[in-house]
Amino acid sequence: ARFRQDTLHKFPGWCRCWKEGLANMMSEDLIQKVRKESLQLAVILVEMSSLRFQSTANFVLALFATVYMSVNAVCFAINYFDIDNPDVAVTSPLIFHLLEFWATLFFNVVGLFALLYSPIKLETITERPTLLKLIVFLNVASSFIAALLVSINLEKFEIAAHEIEYANELTMATIDLTLLGSLFRRRSQCVEDGIRVPDGTVGSVVIAAAIALLQLIVYNSLEDGEQLAHYLEFTFEFLSAGITFLFTMDNKFLADAKLRELQLACMD
Repeated sequence: ARFRQDTLHKFPGWCRCWKEGLANMMSEDLIQKVRKESLQLAVILVEMSSLRFQSTANFVLALFATVYMSVNAVCFAINYFDIDNPDVAVTSPLIFHLLEFWATLFFNVVGLFALLYSPIKLETITERPTLLKLIVFLNVASSFIAALLVSINLEKFEIAAHEIEYANELTMATIDLTLLGSLFRRRSQCVEDGIRVPDGTVGSVVIAAAIALLQLIVYNSLEDGEQLAHYLEFTFEFLSAGITFLFTMDNKFLADAKLRELQLACMD
């Protein structure tokens, strides 16, 4: 202690500089630590905001998928009354086909946003993300073309529009298979989360793909095959909407689970 006091008296300037340097070093370390923690917190907050949005968006998309399922159920019932027979038809062929084609376009857009707002990276969903993007955009474009043709002149463009739509549903079956694969991978990775994909879903995809091919054959092979092809079409689209519903709800559950993990991390 006496040596320290003697040193302070002999070298007051050096001791003052040493104290100031030590204080500056501690201050800089503290500032760097605060900056690092602030940056980490900002990143976490942005990620939490993104997950909340993804959760909400997928819930809305799941709701839209159920709406499309309902539309197909209604179209199935309308088709039963043979729209080409004025004595038994419950609506005009134009209204029926407008509902059919524009609803299909609406659903293809829903499928596009389901992939866009998934918390899972596209590279995880499929090994060929570029091909999947191309298929999805082709689906939207082709369904829009078919809907426009029917809206412009049903009588002249009905056959062409149906050919486009039925061919489009073959690629929709490919998308359904991709979404199903993502669901099962999620199931195998998150058994402890209690998120379970029904075992019958894979059968639904196989049935949907078979129906999509069969309706194209029926429409072009039978002389009056339009009504039967419509039954097959609405059945396929009902199953496809169900798969999209499962995919979007699974996305919502995944986003909610990640959000809870981040909230717990912030609390710790």
